[in-house]
Amino acid sequence: MSDTVPRMTFWVKTLKENVTKNIFINGLACPTLGWLTRVMEAKKPATLGEKFLMEQGQDIEIRARCLYPDGFLIKDADPELAHKETIAAIKNPDVSAVFGATFLVDRYVTKADILQRVKGGWILNEVKSGVTDDPKFIDDMAYTAMVAKRSGLKITGSCLFLVSKDFRLGMSNDRLFVKIDHTDEVQTRVALFEPCWETVEKATRAPKKPDAKLRFVCRECRELDLFSKCLGAGIKNHIFDIPRLHENKFEELNARGIVRIEDIPDTYPLTERQAIVRDCVKKNQPFVGAQLGKRVQSLTWPVYYLDFETVTTAFPLYSDIAPYYKIPTQYSVHKYWWAGRDPEHYEFLADPARDCRKEFAQSLIETLGDKGDIVVYGTFEKTILDKLKDALPSFSGKIRSLIGRLVNLEQIVSAGFYHPDFYGRTSIKNVLPVLVSEMSYDSLEIKDGKSAMAAFAYMALGKYKGDEIEEVKKSLKAYCAQDTLALYKVHQRLIEICGSKYEQQGSHHQASLEGF
Repeated sequence: MSDTVPRMTFWVKTLKENVTKNIFINGLACPTLGWLTRVMEAKKPATLGEKFLMEQGQDIEIRARCLYPDGFLIKDADPELAHKETIAAIKNPDVSAVFGATFLVDRYVTKADILQRVKGGWILNEVKSGVTDDPKFIDDMAYTAMVAKRSGLKITGSCLFLVSKDFRLGMSNDRLFVKIDHTDEVQTRVALFEPCWETVEKATRAPKKPDAKLRFVCRECRELDLFSKCLGAGIKNHIFDIPRLHENKFEELNARGIVRIEDIPDTYPLTERQAIVRDCVKKNQPFVGAQLGKRVQSLTWPVYYLDFETVTTAFPLYSDIAPYYKIPTQYSVHKYWWAGRDPEHYEFLADPARDCRKEFAQSLIETLGDKGDIVVYGTFEKTILDKLKDALPSFSGKIRSLIGRLVNLEQIVSAGFYHPDFYGRTSIKNVLPVLVSEMSYDSLEIKDGKSAMAAFAYMALGKYKGDEIEEVKKSLKAYCAQDTLALYKVHQRLIEICGSKYEQQGSHHQASLEGF
């Protein structure tokens, strides 16, 4: 099934009695992945950010149930008991809707968000907490429809509930949702799924793991520990680490038995960036572009290192805010006056009880002044400033001036520097451990942006009390400050690299690995 995409998670060995949606979808994408999904389960504890996202989905589903006030909730967690409870509810003519309807048949299990009774059958309603339709939702709905149909349920329609971008606090609950009819698409997909019923169940229950075959869809799994235990085992520089590798090139290399970057012939056609990656891996040396030194050292003083944190929720926290609107809540700035002087630190953290965008903008403008380059990593800060400019017309001119002073360090790195240990990516998470190995987030209470967002949202929702709030605020400030300090140190390390000795080779410079 070319339309299916493997579902991401981390794994430990176990055994699942029944086929679930993830097992089935993964089994269609790759029989080996389906087998591994059935005999392994998630092991990595969810981060604060991941827990918050799950709670967001649960909250939206509960709000969707309110549209059916006479609905019946299936409460039992055991699949067999929940299935019996579901069948009893369906047979009861007084039940107009069933929440969490569970179906268990022939070692397949599924749970429907909302079943709505209509004349002649039932409508399957899938609730998603996002605002954008996605082809993978058809897979989700089709799997549920297939299992429910096998259980004897007559499904006359399949609809998707999404969060409406037009919703604002104070509106009625029904305006929170956009309902999309996907009946035809789901029926078509069910027809494709049904012939695979016995094949997937048998293959994923087999005592021996199916032989794996490298395919382009495996690229989706390379972030997982799972890939390193499958076809990625023992391969440090897999061809999936080549940036922007097109499927056609993957198929060509795979057909020639080439799965390691170092095995790609020098004569094989690659883009300039891809060729740099190949050459760095083969020589085990970083690439330093001819213009890198000029770009990292020609900034206007003072230099500011800037990082934002935002909060975004499915159900708005404040008035006149759309679902999933990114509200800037926090900034950190390290100000570097000149070489040899330690940077100064400035920060702002919003009051979670209210929308503080105006105070945020005013403080930021005062901190950044009217001269000096502002170094960021990526395009996130520019995106937030653009939104802030549109939301606060009285500050638009000054914010526009800040935008004009932004310098994207990731763009500079991407164009002029590469290290073999970047593994094809130039995100700060890949760059920082290589260039500034002494820096770590391990000792921090908050270690990632999603968890920072969750912590702020929990404060706004009143989940923290008393002294706990102050501890959370300290943790948020420490995390954001670490981000801008990391940005400063990466920049300084690049300056050091460009100031060190390196040999000129052709149109670029190749630096020694000494000191890395």
